[in-house]
Amino acid sequence: MGTIRNILPDEFSNFTITDKSYSLLIKGLPGTGKSSLALELIARSPNAFFISTRIDPEAIIEDASWLDEIVPENRKYPFFIDATRSGKVSKNKSIQKMNFETIPEFVQQFFTLGSDLPHRIFVIDSWNAVIGNLSETQIHHWESAIVQRVQGKNDKIIFVVEGIKDSALDWMVDGHAILSKRSIVSSHGISRRIRELSFPKMRGIEIYNETYLMTLAKGRMKTFPPFKYRFPAILLKSRTIPDSDEQHISSGSVDFDNLLGGGFQKGSYNLFEVSTIVGDGLDIILFPLITNHLNNKRAVISILREGITFDTKKPYFDVFTGNKNWVKQSMNFERFVPGEDSHRITLPETIEGLLNRIENIKDDFRKDNGQTILINIGLDVLENMYGIPALNEFMAILVSKARLEGDVVVGWLKENQEYRGGTTAATSQWKIDLINRALVLEGIIPATEYFAIESVLVKGYIDYSITPVL
Repeated sequence: MGTIRNILPDEFSNFTITDKSYSLLIKGLPGTGKSSLALELIARSPNAFFISTRIDPEAIIEDASWLDEIVPENRKYPFFIDATRSGKVSKNKSIQKMNFETIPEFVQQFFTLGSDLPHRIFVIDSWNAVIGNLSETQIHHWESAIVQRVQGKNDKIIFVVEGIKDSALDWMVDGHAILSKRSIVSSHGISRRIRELSFPKMRGIEIYNETYLMTLAKGRMKTFPPFKYRFPAILLKSRTIPDSDEQHISSGSVDFDNLLGGGFQKGSYNLFEVSTIVGDGLDIILFPLITNHLNNKRAVISILREGITFDTKKPYFDVFTGNKNWVKQSMNFERFVPGEDSHRITLPETIEGLLNRIENIKDDFRKDNGQTILINIGLDVLENMYGIPALNEFMAILVSKARLEGDVVVGWLKENQEYRGGTTAATSQWKIDLINRALVLEGIIPATEYFAIESVLVKGYIDYSITPVL
């Protein structure tokens, strides 16, 4: 993973990446990722100290192996301060022992750490272990004293607190972050766990999105920004991803191929249900799929979704394929096509006529190219044109023929569509949705956890990453 701006919200980055003093409270129930967040915030700073009062720093180092790549090698002082009072002395040079009996001794000792360094950052993980036997009045006194002292020294302090109970520290600090995990029951009745990072308070920072979806996949914290539908600023030809084996075709994404077990199975029907709040977000999956299929010199038949015309998509495919002749590999059905066009056709008046046209087009494609045909279907336009009984019959025939002939059918279903047929025939079924405005994918068949989808546009073509929300 990259810098803190790649893994944490902009609001959080803007608050913490500063030479100015600040105090920050991180709290949440056990296992929500508080220590991971604190480590991400300070690991890159040569002037930071992680004071562990409850967990042996050697255990932290073992769990967070990524720290070796992030913590600066030229640090003057050890990064970890072992304040667990365990009596153990580590041989690890990145760990320094702190011995104390009282809180005045604790405060005095940690403020002497790196006393010759400017803009120090202290993490106390956890503050609970330090103040466990103190009265409310004493706790308030020491919290106030520490906050005032870091301000006077132009240092920074991060308190890590177990639990979510409100305290005087909440209003005393400049920033307040809450980590949580909860279960969501999807519209298909599947319960999945998600993690969230909220920050109700960041003094001096405008908060655009108060709660973010996050993950601890691979032992690293990462949050997912609100999804924005956009194309690369400069368009370039897409890379071509080969099929993993003879039984699959690539989805156009290495991440999704891995999730699918090698890509879409030949002879399969793959259904995508799209939440009404996603809008054109499905194009982040659709464009790479079609582009890669074309770049692999295979044919595509598309029945465009309601409200979509090929005129709006063609310029992108011209660039992403690097060849305007790709239209010879494509046929696209639309509600109405003005004039004659070799790769666009108006949807027939009857569904029987549509089936016949598709069969004729497939035969023509196979004469020139005997490889797998991708059949991409906007199910909403077919429901609106022909009705549900006719659509049920159409899909049953189309899917059965695809299985016999080894083609791949991909259907796009709107969340609020009345049509629900074909789900039992699906080889794989997925739903695209938003959680805290982040784009997510969930597997219905097979049932999976949530995966966050992020656009990757720096390559000049549409690509995306898929990260499990764990």
